[in-house]
Amino acid sequence: MIRNYYTDSYKSGIAVTISGGNLSDDNLLDGRAKATTPQGAWKEYNIYIGESPTALPVTTTSNNTIVSNSTNVGLASPNAQVKAGMRVTGGTLPAAGVLIASVTNSSNYVLAAASSIAANSTLTYSYDSEAKIKVLTINNEVITFVKPAQGFVLPVSVVQVYATGTEGGISNLVALS
Repeated sequence: MIRNYYTDSYKSGIAVTISGGNLSDDNLLDGRAKATTPQGAWKEYNIYIGESPTALPVTTTSNNTIVSNSTNVGLASPNAQVKAGMRVTGGTLPAAGVLIASVTNSSNYVLAAASSIAANSTLTYSYDSEAKIKVLTINNEVITFVKPAQGFVLPVSVVQVYATGTEGGISNLVALS
């Protein structure tokens, strides 16, 4: 539950999910098609930023188990900062790194491509771009907020959060009405 003075006065909130959720370049946050919904009928929301990395890289570890031509990577100590969509670099990985396809739990994740990594390699976890969120306002303006602060409400009335242009670790968004 969100608890701060910014959100206490809102009646309700809906989770804005990024992967397989309600983010779209064609639909409003309430699920209606933007192209067929008159602007006067758009429902506006304030967007609460649940997670937004403030700096890149996000985290570094040196406690991984040995990985021999596999996609599965284990960490001796849990690290909740490792997320799907990050790029992991270092150790014996290619210079460009490898994307994390999914996270099983805070001690295990799955790479997008099989790799070999020596035990206890120094691995760096980062996103390919800095945190940003692209929105459409009630006034039909497209605005991109770069590195929005975690835990705050965007200072505009939003009708749509774009799937394209929202990236860099932005997650746990809540549309408040």
